[in-house]
Amino acid sequence: MTAVPSPATPSPAPSPAVPGAPAARRVRRRLSAVLAAAALAAVLTACGSSAADGTGGKDSATRAVTTAHGTVRVPDRPLRIVSVHSWTTESLFDLGLKPVGVENSGATYVPPRYLPSWKAAAKVTTGADIDYEKIAALKPDLIVGVDVPYLSKAYQKLSAIAPTAFTSFRDNSTWTEFPEATARFVNRTTQLAALKKEYGDRIAAVRKTYGAKLAASHWDVIQGGFDTGNYWIYSSASPVGEILTQLGAGFASASASVGKGATKSVSYERTDLLHDADHLVYYTNNDGSPANDIGKLFALDGFKRLPAARGHRVVGTPDFLPGSYRDAMGVVDSVEAALRGERG
Repeated sequence: MTAVPSPATPSPAPSPAVPGAPAARRVRRRLSAVLAAAALAAVLTACGSSAADGTGGKDSATRAVTTAHGTVRVPDRPLRIVSVHSWTTESLFDLGLKPVGVENSGATYVPPRYLPSWKAAAKVTTGADIDYEKIAALKPDLIVGVDVPYLSKAYQKLSAIAPTAFTSFRDNSTWTEFPEATARFVNRTTQLAALKKEYGDRIAAVRKTYGAKLAASHWDVIQGGFDTGNYWIYSSASPVGEILTQLGAGFASASASVGKGATKSVSYERTDLLHDADHLVYYTNNDGSPANDIGKLFALDGFKRLPAARGHRVVGTPDFLPGSYRDAMGVVDSVEAALRGERG
């Protein structure tokens, strides 16, 4: 999944009328534009009327759910779901659902387990650029997402198309909140309970095998930054940090010094900040290659001299920003594989 939302793409300016064009042609163009606008308005109005009472269909049963924008009535068994954020998308896949529309987070960032399902769905957003007409054409009976700032601004337009349920988003949100809310929105709490048990069993199994090694080790969590010339250090309370804590791992000084829910942006040259880490966890693309320019850090001599680098204890995972239970299990799998294959 992408680490930050892409900026909105500005709409192209309308083409000016060609000087000297016949009046009839200009009239036809204006009439076509008016008819197109009217058609879209009709679609939105029609969808909005069903969204207003939350039915998504005349005979559909509905129920009330709590969302970031208050109580919303949603279909009891939604059949045509559009997801506008990767975290809700991946939880839908975990819960055995196939959304008809999803966000375009870029195939490189989609964890491999979700890639075929993600590719099969229509793409309706690219970051903050939301294709409302395409979403309306998909005739969703439910729209789900996360209330990040750019989606929060779009909420009214989306809720005019279909009942829209966003899970809250805060600086100190934990990754478990997103699958919990998604399961409530789509009435799949039984399936969620099975996922939670599977995750708990994985945590317990890895602790049983590697608990002593994890307890004696110190980990830092890093990502290639979006600030020119800098990389990011994540706190022990970050999503990956939470999972490491559940596994019983300790933290080195870099991650331990970052405030809860925060990141610290530091120069690539500051490899010394990672000097006491036994292990480093970083973000990879779904093909295993380093994501977000973290390779610039790895190429530095100062990094190569670090104990974690010399000991081949640099752990990559495509699930670095988990928003679903299988994402989180992917982090556990990456940690376990690194411990199993560790040299020395």
